Amino acid sequence: MNGNGFILRLEMVAKSFREPTGLLRVLDGMALGVCPGEIVLVQGPSGSGKTTLLQVAGCLLRADAGRVEIGGKEVNSACDAERTEARQQHLGFVFQHFHLIEALTARENAMLGMRLKRQPLDAKRVDEVLALLGLAKKAAKLPRDLSGGEKQRVAFARALVGRPSLLLADEPTSQLDSHAAEAVARQIRFCVREYGCAAVIATHDARLHSVADRVCTLKEGRFDE
Repeated sequence: MNGNGFILRLEMVAKSFREPTGLLRVLDGMALGVCPGEIVLVQGPSGSGKTTLLQVAGCLLRADAGRVEIGGKEVNSACDAERTEARQQHLGFVFQHFHLIEALTARENAMLGMRLKRQPLDAKRVDEVLALLGLAKKAAKLPRDLSGGEKQRVAFARALVGRPSLLLADEPTSQLDSHAAEAVARQIRFCVREYGCAAVIATHDARLHSVADRVCTLKEGRFDE
């Protein structure tokens, strides 16, 4: 952790994409600091840069300019091996689509979170996270036998078993009905408090506001003050 206590810090981050009509600037002087135990929602219309922000913060995409610090270490200018190490050491990802492997049980899908981080497999840890997410009785079920909300919680379990210090989630409730979305929201809050990690969630879903410490709105490539 750096001296300011941030697990994630963005300073003057800019990112553009080349299109047939010219450069499209998606992030323009972006700044953000996130501390452990904090849930930050990033909202904005489609195309405002929410997913790009998560990809830059998650070392999946390099910013054109600015600083990206994870755990106090600048990673935007780091080599590919150092960026991979930062992802493995600090980050957990939850995507809009569940991306579960249909031939694997909920428990086996969750265990992939350790395999992807090249960590020793810890069955006790996997069972603990599944239980915290209310999935203990669903551990042996295949994805086809789970509801949408249960699948999303398996996706969260997969992200959490590797003990990330920062959870990045892209529209995690977009495919869920109100009941399931509210359950997932409560579980996000509970797990952040239980494990002391931080969460940055890109979402259109106002139902998540109740669990957020901050709601930041993207406008013209930066947060609207």
